[in-house]
Amino acid sequence: MADAPLVPAREAGGNGAGIVDALDGLRGLAAIAVVTVHYRAMLGEWYFPSAFLAVDLFFIISGIVICLNYEDRLRGGMSTLRFMARRLARLAPLYLVALALGALVAVAGIVMGTGNWTGQTLAPVVLAGSLMLPNPFPAPRPDLFPLNPPCWSLFWELAMNLVYALALPWLGVRALPALIAGGALLLIVVATQAGGLNFGYDRMWLQIPALRVLVGFSIGVLIARLAQQGRLPASPVPVAVLLAVPLVVLAAPSTLGWIKDVTLALIVFPLLCAAAMTARPAHRRLCRTLGLISYPLYITHAVLPFEKLINVVLHREAGELAPAIGVGALAIAIGFAWLLGVAFDKPVRALLRKV
Repeated sequence: MADAPLVPAREAGGNGAGIVDALDGLRGLAAIAVVTVHYRAMLGEWYFPSAFLAVDLFFIISGIVICLNYEDRLRGGMSTLRFMARRLARLAPLYLVALALGALVAVAGIVMGTGNWTGQTLAPVVLAGSLMLPNPFPAPRPDLFPLNPPCWSLFWELAMNLVYALALPWLGVRALPALIAGGALLLIVVATQAGGLNFGYDRMWLQIPALRVLVGFSIGVLIARLAQQGRLPASPVPVAVLLAVPLVVLAAPSTLGWIKDVTLALIVFPLLCAAAMTARPAHRRLCRTLGLISYPLYITHAVLPFEKLINVVLHREAGELAPAIGVGALAIAIGFAWLLGVAFDKPVRALLRKV
């Protein structure tokens, strides 16, 4: 399952500060769709089958936000090292909180004799995870980040941030579209061979996540530049309609295959984000709340042990109580994400800005 790293559209400083609430709304709702896939055993049929494509929407939004906040500063002399330090400072605190939660759940399983981990397998995986690196050690599951599988996209995001800092700010009006076109063509070719884009969480078809982040992020940079130049037409679509789009398209059956995947990733989501850049201001409080919870929800939902607790406390299988138990779990995960956003993420961000 694909997810993605989520940070609010209001980064500290830069020309992009305080912009585009609609992007936060899109990101938050897409994050909720992602959670439903991971909670589908508890939700029964009430989940979004194509939510793995939310990662492509997230990468586009990330390209927009990073371009608006950092491109002028990188062109003006900000070092790649300082830029990457800023990105790590933004993403690492919540990532480490989620890693600790995942490790605690694994330790509890070891103590209770209900898990597949052992002390010998857990320790090196935690070490690799603490460095935000894919796991090279034996583990009960083959994910790149077995303690918190959604973190695969965070790794690719940071890798793309490095590529961006080194090259993209200096790609001109012809070079950047050429890069996008070439990457999109390669992505389509590989998607036809693999049968779709639902790859990245393990070591199968690693060229697919690499191309997804390259193309999506670069599209976001292009959208941001067009917006700065005043070349995006004003969107006539109300924000409420824009917010509904990801929920509608991510509800599409996953069986529609690679044509649906590349259409959403390369056409629908770029147009949606471009429209969100010029949409009329509305529902700001809702959008900002969705932006606040998006990253904490993404990074923690998969480590919350709802299904194990149902088994241990209620002596039932999660599917027997679906969808009610899944709706409750989703509500708790969202509430926990909001609490983390308010009580941890925002204060830590404010503290690190002073460093």
